[in-house]
Amino acid sequence: MSKQPDIFLEFAIKVAVEAHSGQFDRGGTPYILHPLAVMQMVDSNESEVRQIAVMHDVIEDCKDFTYKKLKDIGFSDRVIEGLRCLTKVPGEDYDDYLERVSNNRDAILVKLSDLRHNSDIRRLKGVSEKDIARTAKYFESYLKLKSILDKMNNLERKI
Repeated sequence: MSKQPDIFLEFAIKVAVEAHSGQFDRGGTPYILHPLAVMQMVDSNESEVRQIAVMHDVIEDCKDFTYKKLKDIGFSDRVIEGLRCLTKVPGEDYDDYLERVSNNRDAILVKLSDLRHNSDIRRLKGVSEKDIARTAKYFESYLKLKSILDKMNNLERKI
């Protein structure tokens, strides 16, 4: 018996490719490679988590996409909520942002992968003091979110 294709994940990938078309990261690489890497790195095989991962920057970085549009084209409430937790609001304090992420297990899983990939200095053309400071901040955030996820996992095992 053959496994059915995951049409929702394929659709999420198509949306991310369209949304990030023409965008490049700091190293000059097509930006879509970042969300694809985050999707591959995420510690979950659940389709909805992987959909969140590949689309984690769509709302924040792509003006043509809204939560309503993603809902209208068929993405689940779980995916939309994960994206809401991961999308930074303009002017938002970073600690407030991390607090929102930390309240959603799917968002934590995706953010951990996002932080790991964003901390890979090999993606940069050169490394500045600012890059080192940002990487240190990401490392702190990673440890904080990983600790929260570990506590969630321990609570689930006790139930």
